[in-house]
Amino acid sequence: MGILTRFSRIFKADMHGVMDQIENKELLLKQCLREMEASLAKKQATLNQLKTSLDQIRIEVRLLQREKEKSEQDLKTAIEKEKEDIARLLIKKRMKTDRHMDASGRNAESIEKKIKMLNANIEAQKQQYAEMQLRSESWFQKAEHQQWEECASGIIPHPAWNSISDEEVELELIKRKDAIKGGA
Repeated sequence: MGILTRFSRIFKADMHGVMDQIENKELLLKQCLREMEASLAKKQATLNQLKTSLDQIRIEVRLLQREKEKSEQDLKTAIEKEKEDIARLLIKKRMKTDRHMDASGRNAESIEKKIKMLNANIEAQKQQYAEMQLRSESWFQKAEHQQWEECASGIIPHPAWNSISDEEVELELIKRKDAIKGGA
């Protein structure tokens, strides 16, 4: 059993190594950024829908308020004219309107809380996305520089283009001194 376990671990480790070699890090990073953008866009669309719903509820509440005021005037008139049947109907209508307004108010409060939470979530994700973009740009630049170094090392031996000898520094110093003396 120990040999089979060891063999399966070696196989898994080898497969992970092969997968690491196959995966293109740049493509994975770009895909991750695209997924973050898509997630942000989806959350922004949800936020816009919630805001639209909240606006619709507010319009509905204003209409209900107008209806309530109108039924209040009608109720006053019905009571003055001693039309109790009509007054009862108007009271019932007003009570239904009040309940509907209360339910709409609670719904609006709930949506406002959702909007607040989603706004905070979107802002945090935007910051993470911006940070990820900066990190990825830095990583892309490093990868490009490393690729250039690998390409250049095939043409020019590594120590030749990467190191500067003391003689080269001394020669440059002499040239600069001559330029300053000649210019003065």
